Amino acid sequence: MVALYEEAEKFLGKQSEQWSILIQRIGPCCLKVSNELLPHQSIIKSVFFQQLHPTAAAAIYQRFLDLFNNVFPTEQDIIKNKNLLSSTGLSKQKKETILSIAYGYLNKSIPSERKIKLLNDHEIIKQYTQIKGVGVWTVQMMLIFNQGRLDVMPSSDLAIRKKYSLLMQKECQITPAQLIKETEYLSPYRTIAAWYLWQMK
Repeated sequence: MVALYEEAEKFLGKQSEQWSILIQRIGPCCLKVSNELLPHQSIIKSVFFQQLHPTAAAAIYQRFLDLFNNVFPTEQDIIKNKNLLSSTGLSKQKKETILSIAYGYLNKSIPSERKIKLLNDHEIIKQYTQIKGVGVWTVQMMLIFNQGRLDVMPSSDLAIRKKYSLLMQKECQITPAQLIKETEYLSPYRTIAAWYLWQMK
């Protein structure tokens, strides 16, 4: 990954003076990708962190793991113990979303890890967002941090939009649609561009 990141840094640095200065200021990209969880498990984990303070979400997620001896459970175990999920502090809606993901994986309505390797980002997002409670941003986080996809721009991410607007000295904050259009020139390394935006102070 290091060589790819270096290639991405060189590419981005050539796109504009703003990108060149930002990359020099932040330094080498050290985006960490973890495939410890399967893709759908990564999505399940993200559900715990939706619209919650990270500390509160982490506590609920840990209580979930505690139900299964601190090991991420199989889909069968999640379904078998569905009546215990609420005891972790999960909302009813999130519980239903997690169960839908587990059922979807078992009945193959969402892609397996093997199939994901064969699909493009748009196809993966389309399949996962059919599940109520799974949005585009959540799937993009899986693509970035679990699958290591290099060309993802999470345009609905408020921090990304704020910092891109700041970087490009825009008078008004850019919209998600505008961000997608304006960052096309950063392809095929939009993930790395997003990482640098996240690092901006």
